[in-house]
Amino acid sequence: MSAPASSAAALLRTLCRSNTALCTQKVGLLDALLDRHGTPAAAADAFTTVCPIVGASIGQHFRHSMDHMELIALVSAGKCTSAAAPDAASTAVPAEIHYDLRVRGGTLEKDMDEARNRIVSVVGVLDEVTAALSEAKNDDEEEELASFIANSPVNAQFFLTADENEESKLPSTVARELGFAAHHAIHHLAMVRVIALETAGLSEADLPDHFGRAPSTIKHDREGERKS
Repeated sequence: MSAPASSAAALLRTLCRSNTALCTQKVGLLDALLDRHGTPAAAADAFTTVCPIVGASIGQHFRHSMDHMELIALVSAGKCTSAAAPDAASTAVPAEIHYDLRVRGGTLEKDMDEARNRIVSVVGVLDEVTAALSEAKNDDEEEELASFIANSPVNAQFFLTADENEESKLPSTVARELGFAAHHAIHHLAMVRVIALETAGLSEADLPDHFGRAPSTIKHDREGERKS
């Protein structure tokens, strides 16, 4: 089943693939820390050491970016179930996502095994979404499901200033928030790249391909290479 590039199915697959690829990069960096430092204890020390340049550790950046990605991944998978309900329209109540209500300083940013398990779990959730599309009986059914999931309403809530006690609520969609999660993760991986090279004892050769580099930057570099 091959969806047109402009279809909701193609968009949703791209969004899931992008987030999954970023998770794969994170797992790759965890492997690189183990390979470079030789023992789980030494790798964990590098994972949790705060970089004086960035002011945070690899673990903290991983935990924070996964907080965001996990929330919208779970909402996306939940919409797959909602779409199968007899009255799917009645399930179009906006999902409430509170990005800034998160746990800081726990095992997810200190324990590499816990971090890895969480990343793998989120990949599994995203795979559920793409699997649901693949199970559609035909292109029309796939597109209907993808459109339902991608366009499902979401209220994204943030603290936009430190002076207010209530979050700001921004109307959005599942597709938009999946895109945000990927964009957000890329920028955190750019900071992780600095930590890895400056504090965690890794070299450029240790890093997964294109680690911490935005797709637009990679495309720009490729175009430059073709012209040279």
